[in-house]
Amino acid sequence: MRQAGRYLPEFRETRAAQDFFSTCRSPEACCELTLQPLRRFPLDAAIIFSDILVVPQALGMEVTMVPGKGPSFPEPLREERDLERLRDPATVASELGYVFQAITLTRQRLAGRVPLIGFAGAPWTLMTYMVEGGSSSTMAQAKRWLYQRPQASHQLLRILTDALVPYLVGQVAAGAQIIFAKDGHFALEELAQAGYEVVGLDWTVAPEKARERVGKTVTLQGNLDPCALYASEEEIGRLVQQMLNDFGPQRYIANLGHGLYPDMDPEHVGAFVDAVHRYSRLLRQN
Repeated sequence: MRQAGRYLPEFRETRAAQDFFSTCRSPEACCELTLQPLRRFPLDAAIIFSDILVVPQALGMEVTMVPGKGPSFPEPLREERDLERLRDPATVASELGYVFQAITLTRQRLAGRVPLIGFAGAPWTLMTYMVEGGSSSTMAQAKRWLYQRPQASHQLLRILTDALVPYLVGQVAAGAQIIFAKDGHFALEELAQAGYEVVGLDWTVAPEKARERVGKTVTLQGNLDPCALYASEEEIGRLVQQMLNDFGPQRYIANLGHGLYPDMDPEHVGAFVDAVHRYSRLLRQN
């Protein structure tokens, strides 16, 4: 699980051909990058290649991807009046038609082999990037807004919410099928009642507790800490066995509890997948 597998050499080779956000705007390129991990591993789902920051772009903000640094906003939001620079959130879904095209194209190419996951950044996550000007470990500038500009903060979060709702609805209409909410443990009950067949869990949630909270009718997906893939292949096997035992054999899809990192060894990803298949067979036999 990761926006198409940035830990794969073939992914980096394809990506090197053009600018990051130009790649995001090419449905054909997004489809190819999404399908690459499925050619290498016997995976059970795909996640569309895109980026959460296409939403601030659609709202009119400039975002660049700086090598070795990550996303950068040359003109972040600094004052309340800066909100006037943002476009009407009602226009965002039409601006992001290329994402919907990529999802539909990928669903067609998948031909029913595995489901396709879409995604978007939550309003607070996007606000932090738009105010900080890039990624931040402390989010101090964005939190300063909450305390010093509460009205403007609510306005910005409302703009983002009004942009994200039709964007996510559009992803579902285009063919996206699964929900996963990072740090969404506080709303597990609501997620379970939102009409999705599958709810993904991040790695901070205990499987037994999650099952108690969502009931027996919703399929859970997750949730090994992705950093476990830095361990030996033997240790990965042990951790996978424990995870499968905790979730049980019914209404469960094994997965990581968040995305893979670029420096992870594809062989260890393969060890994770193999261990899931191996111990799943044992669980069913018992």
